[in-house]
Amino acid sequence: NSSLEIKLLREKLSSLSPRLFTQEKNDSTMRSIVHPASRAASAMRSRVARAHRGGLSVLPSSPSSRAKSTVIGSNDGKMTSTPANATPTLALPRRFKATMPLPEDEDSAASSPACSNTSAPLASHDGEHEHEHEHEPHLDNNTSDTIKDYTSKAGTPSPWAVFDAWGAGEGIVDPLSPAEEALLSPEMVRIPTDDDASDEWAALPNETDILQSYDKLLKRKSSVHFGYPYNLMYNHEELYEFMKYSINNLGDPFITSNYGVHSRQFECSVIEFFAKLWKMEEGEYWGYVTTCGTEGNLHGILLARECHPDGILYSSRETHYSVFKAARYYRMDAKAIPTLPMGEIDYDALASEIAKNRDRPVIINVNIGTTVKGAVDNLDRILRILKTLGIPRERYHIHCDGALFAMMMPFVDWAPEVSFKKPIDSIAVSGHKMLGCPMPCGIALSRKEHVKKVEQRIDYLNSVDTTIMGSRNGQAALYLWYSLRKKGVAGIKRDVVHCMETAQYLRDKITEAGLTCRLNDLSSTVVLERPMDDKFIKRWQLACEEDIAHVVVMPNVTRFKIDKFVEELVECRDTFGRMKPVRKDSPLVKLESSAWGGSKVAPVADFSEGKF
Repeated sequence: NSSLEIKLLREKLSSLSPRLFTQEKNDSTMRSIVHPASRAASAMRSRVARAHRGGLSVLPSSPSSRAKSTVIGSNDGKMTSTPANATPTLALPRRFKATMPLPEDEDSAASSPACSNTSAPLASHDGEHEHEHEHEPHLDNNTSDTIKDYTSKAGTPSPWAVFDAWGAGEGIVDPLSPAEEALLSPEMVRIPTDDDASDEWAALPNETDILQSYDKLLKRKSSVHFGYPYNLMYNHEELYEFMKYSINNLGDPFITSNYGVHSRQFECSVIEFFAKLWKMEEGEYWGYVTTCGTEGNLHGILLARECHPDGILYSSRETHYSVFKAARYYRMDAKAIPTLPMGEIDYDALASEIAKNRDRPVIINVNIGTTVKGAVDNLDRILRILKTLGIPRERYHIHCDGALFAMMMPFVDWAPEVSFKKPIDSIAVSGHKMLGCPMPCGIALSRKEHVKKVEQRIDYLNSVDTTIMGSRNGQAALYLWYSLRKKGVAGIKRDVVHCMETAQYLRDKITEAGLTCRLNDLSSTVVLERPMDDKFIKRWQLACEEDIAHVVVMPNVTRFKIDKFVEELVECRDTFGRMKPVRKDSPLVKLESSAWGGSKVAPVADFSEGKF
């Protein structure tokens, strides 16, 4: 019967490796962890699931119903074949929650071909070019179907660390061929109009070939993704089925509209999670899932303007551009405050500007990680300034732009607390950055009392209008919910530890190479002198500002890739030279400032021997 067949299958699976299969306490369910053999195993996984629900047979009924050989997954994720008359042995694809125990040994990572010699340069597929990126097509695309498992030596692997279907993990994949690159040219991807002749349609490649080349392009780009804060280490295969639905969370997330195809229950759960993370009491918070961190900033600054129509917005010069964009949209007076060399707001300059305008309310944007340097403004010091200047609570409004690091700071030991236990009014964070999501999204959270000032009843929706957008992507809320459920608090912390420790590793490697490099204390953003070769910058997708660049270390950035990056960075320096400051007070000059602290420490006097 089906239960016996399931038992036999489980015994065979368990014999493969304890790391490839985990049996939960409840025998009626089986959980799996994502494995590179996922696609080959999907059919068997579905049969197992149906068998649990309806008692269907799991094993093939007869040898004739199978092909002469069956492709299966092995312990190391490679595809092998088995004779048709043999019982299939299958490594089920696994999905595991962040609370599951992680493997103790790291030998598998050390024995991986990709990790066996991290200091050696990667050989190109044709073996002809030592520096393959110098000969790449201008699109710098392509990938290989053979992707190495992601295994980090820094911190603990992500809960989805073994999943790497698109080049986000260990391996660095190769560029497209000229023929594949040509398929993505503007001429090939154009959409003919009805007036075009039929022979023009015939001259165009079919959509399948174009999309296959595009898939390779994205795999290539994902494998050398260093300069922007996007976590590419995620897996949402279980949600693909829901992409066929037009899920729209139009209106307020807490007030159901007449439109029934929504994901409000998941959205409200996500908002509740972040409300607890940032210590808001039930009934005091309001929020929604946004399209990105910029929308969260637009909403937070809008609430500030509505609460204080004649207020002045203060924010540092290194603030994300969306904050000053909001000031322009809402026709607000705004002051760009100078910054300290490491990127924090200049607190004395802030106090001076507020003192000059005591007659007007204070609206402050506090950066929980600046865009380029990852600097975190000291919220407690800003609050002390307001108290020292005698600004009452009803005369100031604080918005926190925490696009990346507001998601990380609660999981950093001994980090300053940023929460609604302090007199702040709103926080915006991106969902696709630290958490990881295939579409840009974010979370806006604020005190419920402020939202009443923008709320309007909309009969057409049978709801209220409280958000920036009308129609809102219900898929994003579902994906965020799924990520939070799968990772859990422990899983997010593992990712944060990985990022922080790996960023320190990158800083040390660049410093050892003799190049200027800095890393803020509460950050995974490594800032360095801008490389002189634009091809190198584009290959690694570095974000640049005048004469500096940065790498944002995310869960998909590994030590193997860092070693390759630093090796090519040194080659770039030796070939093209080093960047010189573009002016006396340029970002590179500030990068060399002693205000950062840094790796060069003055000798410490020995007071016990009277030498000082």
